[in-house]
Amino acid sequence: MALSNEELATLEADHTVDGIGEVCPHTLNIALKALKKAKPGEIVVEITDHSIATKTIPAAVKMNKIAEVLGIVSEKGEYKIFLKKL
Repeated sequence: MALSNEELATLEADHTVDGIGEVCPHTLNIALKALKKAKPGEIVVEITDHSIATKTIPAAVKMNKIAEVLGIVSEKGEYKIFLKKL
């Protein structure tokens, strides 16, 4: 269920993690660690500047049924990846 950028902007993240300056697989590990701490239904947002993470993180959480990808917002060379823990 992808949300619009406007809908994503109104979401309040339960956990926000910083992946700025990190590359794969570290960006994925950061997201997985945050999701492990999150409770089902909580929103995890990873902020990253690594564009490849916008593909690897959603693919990994979907494949492993860890989280639902709510959407990705791109702004000024940074990406916010919104995940909802299953």
